[in-house]
Amino acid sequence: MRSEESSRSTSDLSPATARAPGKVILAGEHFVVLGAPAVAMAIDLYSQVQVIPKNGSGVSITADIPLRFLAGKSGNPLVPHPGELLRPLQLAAEATLKHVGNIDHGLWVNVECEIPVAAGLGSSASTTVAIISAIARSKGIELSKKKIFELAFVPENFLHGKPSGVDQATCIYGSMIQFSRPSNVKTIRPKKDPVLLVCDTGIHHTTRTLVGGVVQKSKREKKDFQNYLAKVREISGRVAKSLREGDDEELGILMNQNHELLRKIGVSHPKLDHLVEVARRAGALGAKLTGAGGGGCVVVLNPSRIVRDRVARVLRREGGTPYKISMDTSGVESRPA
Repeated sequence: MRSEESSRSTSDLSPATARAPGKVILAGEHFVVLGAPAVAMAIDLYSQVQVIPKNGSGVSITADIPLRFLAGKSGNPLVPHPGELLRPLQLAAEATLKHVGNIDHGLWVNVECEIPVAAGLGSSASTTVAIISAIARSKGIELSKKKIFELAFVPENFLHGKPSGVDQATCIYGSMIQFSRPSNVKTIRPKKDPVLLVCDTGIHHTTRTLVGGVVQKSKREKKDFQNYLAKVREISGRVAKSLREGDDEELGILMNQNHELLRKIGVSHPKLDHLVEVARRAGALGAKLTGAGGGGCVVVLNPSRIVRDRVARVLRREGGTPYKISMDTSGVESRPA
């Protein structure tokens, strides 16, 4: 296996595969774009990519992505356009090929993703970093995590306009991280794994629109956002500390505080707020939206697996789709097929 510093002369491709996890954000969200740190965890929902040489030229991409019948804020059904989903995958492939060198063969890329789309769980970042890693591996090149992070910004800019980088970093590095822009990653080693679940509202959101709206609002309401930023910086630091110390009670309180701040900046949704409240009443220690908001998922901290099972049943009765999640410790991985 060559490192990325090795010669990039044209060579035959070989079949390769890669896998990358999804993610949840425990603190930070939109405030990362404004300068605050985020705390995020890689989760055991995955994108898997297979790269196979083919006759001819060009890159062909097929994708098995879990599209759902989504409801927008108006209640009308929304399904992401296939081009909206496939274009960033194409951009990821093109950026990787430009970096590792031209190929004299065609390339077939197959993507299988079990992460719900547009749900705040990092589906686009996961598929992007898996494609980058798999294509480089097919050329016999092992990219550094830093280089994968750089290449992943090409498609993420297409999707999100001004991505913070936390999604890509979490999917690449795995485990738990504290992230701040532009690319500062600190690994968090939790004393114990938190007992978490996520619950999908089924409501579609557009990250680009939500992020842009928050940035514009921060310019109009500078004083309020300065206070919010100071509070989020404090919350993120305390979340990292509570994870290292295994203090679930403190972690739950901080998650609840973070959700209230996200409500104040206008990125929550009535169904998100409802599921958060339902989870807390059912015994959760804390619950908050995760990701861009406007729909998508809530992440719920539970004191035990028994309580998690009960909370999941209650959330399902309320119209959510719960997923019991665990921490992924590997991040993106690739190997010859």
